[in-house]
Amino acid sequence: MQQHHNSGHEREHVHVHAQHYEQDKTNSRIWLYGGLALLIVALVYSAVLLFHAKARSAAGANLELVQIQFDPSHDDMGVAIGPANAPVTVREFADFQCPACGGFEPIMQQMRKEYVDTGKVRFVFFDYPLEDLHKNSVIAAQFARCAADQNKYWQMHDALYANQAQWGDMKDPMNAFLGYGDKIGLDGSRMLGCIRAGATHQDVVRSEAYGDQLGLHATPTFAVNGEANVGGVAYADLKGLIDEQLAANVQH
Repeated sequence: MQQHHNSGHEREHVHVHAQHYEQDKTNSRIWLYGGLALLIVALVYSAVLLFHAKARSAAGANLELVQIQFDPSHDDMGVAIGPANAPVTVREFADFQCPACGGFEPIMQQMRKEYVDTGKVRFVFFDYPLEDLHKNSVIAAQFARCAADQNKYWQMHDALYANQAQWGDMKDPMNAFLGYGDKIGLDGSRMLGCIRAGATHQDVVRSEAYGDQLGLHATPTFAVNGEANVGGVAYADLKGLIDEQLAANVQH
């Protein structure tokens, strides 16, 4: 009887332990599944953060922004297009003969089409000729400014960049310039008179001196309001900077 009685207690004891074991297994599963769920949520959240971080990094990979305080009263040293009261001003310091500027020009033209032509941005182009490297850069800048006297500055600006490879290494590019001018409807005699009189040379010199005053050293250099970058960038980067400034203006 004692043995039988003990077996009953043993079975009861085993049964109790089995119940605890099953309960522990259930609790363990709950903690395991709960932990896995939290881990999955954390991984997804981390992946989202990483995705956005990579997107920001990719978009701004070529940006090395510096702050420059521009005096809007000096914008008359450049050539401007777009509303004077636009919330964002994009400034570019460039050289018509500079290959990097020529490579960046399609991006700037796209910016003008999307933002300047729609009145959202004012664009100011400053001549910053690197004459030691580009012997025809000053005369090209003069020619474009002479075209402004006939209300054709931007047409000549675009023509000079579009044909940069053609005239860049010419000993005397004047005939080539006159040919581009003829295609956009310029009076050649007036253009020659303007160049020979040196009427726009001082304007180019003043623009270059302004770039020196700001501490510039390379072309192209562009700025969106006060945020400047040396070198060309992808259109997505430029667009991102402009949209950021437009959004900040709306908030204010």
